[in-house]
Amino acid sequence: MLIEHPTIYLDAAGERTDALLIRDGRVQATGDDARHAASSDDETIRPDAACLFPALGDAHIHLWGFGLRVGTVDLRGMNADEALDALADATPRDDRWVLAANLDEHQFDDGQNLTRKQLDTLFPSTPVCIHRVDRHAVWVNTEALHRTRFDQIYNPSEAGHVERDADGEPTGRLVDAAAQTLTAAMPQADIAEDRQMFLDSARRLHNLGVRFCTIAFCSVAHLEMLTDLADDGKLPLHVDVLVDGRDPDFDRFLREGPIHRPRLRAAGVKFFADGALGSAGAHLLEPYRQGGTGLRMHPEGFLKRRIPELMEDHGLQLAVHAIGDAAAREVLDAFEAVSPAVRKKLRPRLEHAQIVAESDQPRFAELDVIASIQPIHLHSDAPWAPKKLQDHQLRRLFPWQRLKPATFAAGSDFPIDDINPWHGVAAAITRRGADGEPFRPDQALSRQEILAAYTTGAAFASHCEGDFGRLTEGHRGAVIALDTDPFGAEPEQIWDLQTCKLEVAPGNR
Repeated sequence: MLIEHPTIYLDAAGERTDALLIRDGRVQATGDDARHAASSDDETIRPDAACLFPALGDAHIHLWGFGLRVGTVDLRGMNADEALDALADATPRDDRWVLAANLDEHQFDDGQNLTRKQLDTLFPSTPVCIHRVDRHAVWVNTEALHRTRFDQIYNPSEAGHVERDADGEPTGRLVDAAAQTLTAAMPQADIAEDRQMFLDSARRLHNLGVRFCTIAFCSVAHLEMLTDLADDGKLPLHVDVLVDGRDPDFDRFLREGPIHRPRLRAAGVKFFADGALGSAGAHLLEPYRQGGTGLRMHPEGFLKRRIPELMEDHGLQLAVHAIGDAAAREVLDAFEAVSPAVRKKLRPRLEHAQIVAESDQPRFAELDVIASIQPIHLHSDAPWAPKKLQDHQLRRLFPWQRLKPATFAAGSDFPIDDINPWHGVAAAITRRGADGEPFRPDQALSRQEILAAYTTGAAFASHCEGDFGRLTEGHRGAVIALDTDPFGAEPEQIWDLQTCKLEVAPGNR
């Protein structure tokens, strides 16, 4: 097809043209060269849109699991009373559990709480499990503890926490390993349910202008699901996969080696260095305001030994979840143990990079480590972060300008946060929290920088920069039409930006 429009952006820097010729799925020519090379067999499209733009990527997303289950009650933005009211109307799933997600205690009014006893009043004989918004904690009732035999299967020596009241009784709130122990003992989704959730989530991404993504945590079994979809030609977008490095079947993945299929790449491994900030599991160098330094997910020295082994001996890209500054330092130290040539080739990723000590900030660029960021987390976390962190820790939170000139790859971390990439773009430009207040605006990214993080940066992080991120000759013709020009619009307009259909209007054939 020949696409004509007065404003076709070729990249996030703002280079533009007025015509694209796309054949066999790739850009063949631009501008006058495109018009001259077009033949009568090429369909001409003149989209009704403000501009055209390279398709976006989502560099960190979960398209199934993580509380994404059929019949889950969404509690996002609710206080404790509102959550209880919503749960009171909930219908148990076919497996007779009540599941809910996206609860955030920072939305609770002063003095509010959500306890096991409150859930027991609503559901005395039906098990209830509520995922915290970050999926690093859950709230459960007594029946859920009994049904999973939690007291018998939980190992207190693991990196988790069972919250207890003044009498030593469980409040029903479980953090990290404790939460994972319980959820692993619940009835699990089958592959058919997860497959449908993946396809539904992928379609949502497609409608928002996203054409490629990194699935930031995947079991070996679910990798087989994606491989089957790829082989059947049913993957709705290009998928890069980070395989769970602690999966029981991980050795089989190592033996069989990386997977490269049309629209599917699985050549990366994911570890967790710590928990999440909201549930006080992010591993910090100094204590939180309320005390404690968070959770370390592996024994000391594990990452520094395992990461070089997997990168240098197996040629795998490594990505590690690290939210706290102590976790970030541990991960950077592990990446530093890898030879510079291997780092440059394989492109290690530090996922989240939310709190980074001043001395560690330049190490991202020095070590060729990609900063995989989720700007929407600033919008969600900034209003309550001062209650959680000390002042000097807040100065290390979301230090985007100070991580330059590292490569940024931007994503949503859905379903932990908002799936809409344009909300992330707006948040990166304004650095305003959900309360409307700016949070250290000196660390904001320019629109060119954040648009690059969602296009060329995300593509580079997924080793697909020859296909996505730009609309120059040879790249895939992954073009999206937008109702608002992101280069000329105010951030509030970018937040509300919509994609348009690329369709032939009357008289344009």
